[in-house]
Amino acid sequence: MQTERQDVFLGLTIEQVRDFLASNPNFLVDNADLLHALTPPRYNRGQNVIDFQHYMLDRLQQDVELLDQYRDALMLASRANLTSQQQVHAALLSALDADSFDTLAHVITSDWVDMLNVDAVALCFECEPGDAFDLMMPSGAQRLQPGDVARVMGREGAILLRDHLTAASRAVFGPAAGLISAEALVRLAPGPNRPLGILAMGSRDPDYYTPGQGTELLRYTGASVERLLDQWLARAR
Repeated sequence: MQTERQDVFLGLTIEQVRDFLASNPNFLVDNADLLHALTPPRYNRGQNVIDFQHYMLDRLQQDVELLDQYRDALMLASRANLTSQQQVHAALLSALDADSFDTLAHVITSDWVDMLNVDAVALCFECEPGDAFDLMMPSGAQRLQPGDVARVMGREGAILLRDHLTAASRAVFGPAAGLISAEALVRLAPGPNRPLGILAMGSRDPDYYTPGQGTELLRYTGASVERLLDQWLARAR
C-alpha cells in the first residue's frame, strides 16, 4: 500500500502529476534533461509505457552516438600521435646520418621542415660575435644575443607552445617569422662546448601547436639534438 508520503510530493498528488503530463504531452520532450533522473520500466505495462520506452531508447541512442564520437576522436588522436612519432623518428635518424656539424645543422633547419610537416625549423644559440662558439657555429644556425632565450621563452620551462600568433620572433625564425602562426620552442640547455639555445618549429596553421598539447615528443627531440650537438662539438675540439 502506498503511503501518503509516497502519494504526495511538494503538495501534488500522483493523479495531479498524471493529469498534468497527459495535458502536456510535450513536457518531457521540452525538458529532456529530466529523463536522466527517471528510472526506466522493467517491463511493458501498456501503450503509455511503450511511449515512455521510446523516449528512453532515444536517450540511449543519443548516448551511444556520443560515445561513438568520443571513440572516433580518440582513434584520430591515436593515429595522429603515431604519425608524429614516425615523423620524429625519421627526422632523428636523418640527423644521425649527418657527416659534419654543418650538415647536422642543415638537416635540422632544412630537411626537417618537410619531414616534420612544418613551415620552418630554426636552431639558435646565445653567443657574442667572434667568441669561440660563434666562430664554429654552422651557417644554418641563428645567433641570439645573451638573454634572448629568457626574453623569448621566459626563464623557466623546457617547452613553450604558442598559437594564433600575429608574428613569431624574428630573432628565432629570421625572415620566416612573418609566416609563422604557431610555434613550438624547445630550450636547449648549455653543454660542455655550447651555450644556451633554442630548437624552434613553426607552422602557418594557427592551431598546429597549442598550449596544453602533449610535449613528450618535443622533449625527446630536444634531448636528442643536445646529444648530437655535443658529439659533433667534441669532435671539433
